[in-house]
Amino acid sequence: MVFQKRDLAGPQTLGQRLRQLRQESGWSIETIAAELKIATKYVQAIEDGRYDLLPGQVYARIFVRLYARRMELDEAVVMSRFAEEYQVVTAAKPSGRPLLVPRAKTDPPWWRRYRRFMVAGVVIGGVLIYFSWQVWRLYSPPRLVVNEPPADVATTEGSVVVRGQTEPGAEVTINRQPVEVTSNGQFSESVEIQRGLNTLRIAAKKPRSGERVVIRQVLFEQR
Repeated sequence: MVFQKRDLAGPQTLGQRLRQLRQESGWSIETIAAELKIATKYVQAIEDGRYDLLPGQVYARIFVRLYARRMELDEAVVMSRFAEEYQVVTAAKPSGRPLLVPRAKTDPPWWRRYRRFMVAGVVIGGVLIYFSWQVWRLYSPPRLVVNEPPADVATTEGSVVVRGQTEPGAEVTINRQPVEVTSNGQFSESVEIQRGLNTLRIAAKKPRSGERVVIRQVLFEQR
């Protein structure tokens, strides 16, 4: 069966026309409110043209559309009339679309919400980096620079001076024999050598670190 849309023409307001159709159908305002699942006070406000009593334009459009559909009215015509009347009643400016009220932005920016976690992360990261650096310093071999003798040197003397620099507090050995190290990490030691090729093993280490080793070969050529 095809339903014929009812006419909205006449001097009546949209609400008056809806009330008239409801009454002609023999329905009370409570009955139509229950059928449309709309509060009775909102149906009454629509019929009285008091759109300002409805909970915003979005809901007003939905309520009016449901009411018009139930009364078998042309929805396009009804919504056009509703837009005109709504502007007059609420003094709203025409916008061409439902007036959506944006929610006020009360939430702080994301970086403020997580600021404490960010600060804590930076602090924890800094502590971890510092701790890792201290562990690395503790277990890594100390710096060792041997200034004398140069690499692969020949001499006619029966001894050679081994001179160099390491980190303060490091222990230095030459061919596994300890040598004295100054407070600023410098060392200098005269080492007896034998005829022929001599290998000097200069090593530096800290109490818990591995060794750092420098090898020097000295050729003793007798005159």
